[in-house]
Amino acid sequence: MDLMNYKKTNEFFNEKGYNCLSSFPIINDNDTIFVSAGIQPILKKYREGGLVNPDKLFVAQPVIRTQYANSIDEGYSIAFTNITSAGFNNSEEEYNKMIKDWYDYMEEIEIPSKKITTTTDIYEDTWDDLEISGKRTFHYYNGVELGDTTFFTKVMNDDNSLKIDSMCDLGFGLERLRWVSKKQSYFDLYSDSKELDPSVKAYLSVIALLAVNNVIPSNKSFGYRARLFSKKLVSLLEGKDLTKKENAYLDECIKYWQEWQNKEYFDKSIIINEYVRNGNRYILDLLTNEGYDNLSGININISREELNKRLLSSGVDEERVKRLVRRY
Repeated sequence: MDLMNYKKTNEFFNEKGYNCLSSFPIINDNDTIFVSAGIQPILKKYREGGLVNPDKLFVAQPVIRTQYANSIDEGYSIAFTNITSAGFNNSEEEYNKMIKDWYDYMEEIEIPSKKITTTTDIYEDTWDDLEISGKRTFHYYNGVELGDTTFFTKVMNDDNSLKIDSMCDLGFGLERLRWVSKKQSYFDLYSDSKELDPSVKAYLSVIALLAVNNVIPSNKSFGYRARLFSKKLVSLLEGKDLTKKENAYLDECIKYWQEWQNKEYFDKSIIINEYVRNGNRYILDLLTNEGYDNLSGININISREELNKRLLSSGVDEERVKRLVRRY
């Protein structure tokens, strides 16, 4: 099975009798700033009474987990696709059948189910106004965690008015499955990306996902994260222009998230303009710290070409300007 193909992934679970939902927008107003697991929007929609056949659901949900921002490496990224199945008021036997469906999926993508090992614990937490607890199982292949499955037998809010006798939550990382199945880089999308820094790829990916979801960089609300991630990328690249390979990877990220989020038109300039803006600020601060004291009047909201002209007119050496903005 082609793990890059949105339709084939849905077709597999549809043939298993699942109600395959379209992915939800990445912004989650109800719970956290961003959706961080496929069960979040499913649970919200169930509580609103908006689900048909809620006993067997599937969604391939792009998510953002900001806690990974400082631990990016193979197998860990800020943005990824949490492919999730869920069910409400199912028996434990039905839950176990859902696990079997996932193991059939593993076989389909050439991950031998016989080599998958598990560990279990009891998971207890509070999700917004819900107290939940249940048996959780982690699934591993060659020591790599693929995902976890939980059969919740306690799901209640403060006034006990929510009628959920049980809840099944089974979630796996699509990119991790592709990583262990294909034995390529975790970050490979449509081509080999091993020459690029994993952190650079991770930030390009999350910035692309936010932009595809119309999150405009700003200093407020959701846009704060888009700006913050752009600044982190700028810091990694020292404000220099993206290389051809980095630009190509950004294009792949945009295409990737457009497919999984069912988005069509997208204007890449939103990302590039924000990166240039923050890069301009980085370069100006760098030169100011080096002793250039006549740069305060330069507006960062200009093109890189215009910035270069103004730096030259402010007395910065031409070769120094080239080294500031280009990577060879």
